[in-house]
Amino acid sequence: MVVRPVLFLWLVLCSLPGVAATLDIVPEARQVEMGKYLDVLIVHEGESPVGGADLRQWADDFFIDRRDIESESLVNGSVRTTQHVRLYPRASGEKTLQRIALGGAVAGPLRINVVPAVRDGIDATPHWLAVPTQVWQGQTFEIGVELALLHPSNQIAVEQVDLPGFDVQPLPREHVSAAKGDSVRLHWRLTATKAGHLVLDLPAIEQRGRGRWRFYLKRAAIVVRPLPDYLPPSVPVGRVALRTAVQRQDGRTFWEVGVSNLGRLPESVYGMRSALADAAHRSAEEVGVGAVEYDPLTGRSSQRYRIAVPAWSLGWGRGPSIGLRYFDVDSGQLVTLQRSLPAVWRLPAPALYVLAGLGILLLVPIGISLRRLGVRLLARLRLRAALRDAGDVDALRRLLLAAAHCATLSEWAAAWGGRSARELAEQLNAACFAGGDATSFEDLKRRALEVVTLRA
Repeated sequence: MVVRPVLFLWLVLCSLPGVAATLDIVPEARQVEMGKYLDVLIVHEGESPVGGADLRQWADDFFIDRRDIESESLVNGSVRTTQHVRLYPRASGEKTLQRIALGGAVAGPLRINVVPAVRDGIDATPHWLAVPTQVWQGQTFEIGVELALLHPSNQIAVEQVDLPGFDVQPLPREHVSAAKGDSVRLHWRLTATKAGHLVLDLPAIEQRGRGRWRFYLKRAAIVVRPLPDYLPPSVPVGRVALRTAVQRQDGRTFWEVGVSNLGRLPESVYGMRSALADAAHRSAEEVGVGAVEYDPLTGRSSQRYRIAVPAWSLGWGRGPSIGLRYFDVDSGQLVTLQRSLPAVWRLPAPALYVLAGLGILLLVPIGISLRRLGVRLLARLRLRAALRDAGDVDALRRLLLAAAHCATLSEWAAAWGGRSARELAEQLNAACFAGGDATSFEDLKRRALEVVTLRA
């Protein structure tokens, strides 16, 4: 152990004879810079050796690097035990080494001033990016730390992060350039595996290059809420999305359902196989389940399910609906996500033959009816053209009788139907057998065209 002059002088003074147990906290200095360490001796003098002091009350403000413990016998018969620790500050400002007790003696408190690590106006003290204060067990989220580079050529090194109660995945770091200087952002993706009041205590983050600093961040507290007891392990936890599609392979048609989650997915999502099987009127064993795929860039897990479309499926409207139950971390409750499968036309081959035959049978009378309608329309057009060319009332009478195959205008009016036809027959009979002028003929022609047009 290397003992600096000020500490050596204090040890010499403590070697004077004494009887009662004593305990002293001897810092190398009363000020330390962020990223550097403060050497501290904890000296106990008593009748017998003692172990290391309990320093947990210092851990919120300092990372404690315990070095060694030495004991020596003094000339007065007492034993001096010296514990050497290095304290790395977690934040700048005035900090207090709280009172400690060891071997029947008490020491402290002692004030220490922590100054930022500043070079050329740049403060290299790292700080947390946004960290949630509360998450659910099984939820996946991200944490991050940013620190400024004291020189553009400096490098950042961090030890492997191991946080009790969490699965940890390191993410690519970011290099951020700005007018005030460059900085580095470190990111990790965490999944909470244990409920309770937990602590995020990151390992040392070193900045090396033109100087060397070893930073420890202030620990972050986080509450991990337990999932409800009734929740099966196969229910996804997070933010789940559901999509549906139609796939065709080797002449077969399948419904495919894709499940994705910002976080983890179980090997088989709760109820998905049975829901898809019910929609297709098949057994759950016929549902194909793909492996869970994980995208490290987005942090999303995805899985595909598919089943053959049933033999009878009508392709209009919406297909059958399926539901997925998951625990939504935003609302803190179990919710159901509903989606409709795409509508698909699919009929058995015999049914297709029957429908084709029925279609052909239906086309025959439809074709005959269309032909008759066309003939009637053509005859009506010809009749209207002939009525326009008629030169007198007798020609009008003949054309109307011939169109309906009638002997008299009274029969024509009855066959044609309607009040207008009866009035026209009476007026035309009067004109043919009682005589009429040219004006009355033109009126009769116009009335005849109107009646024919209305019938068309």
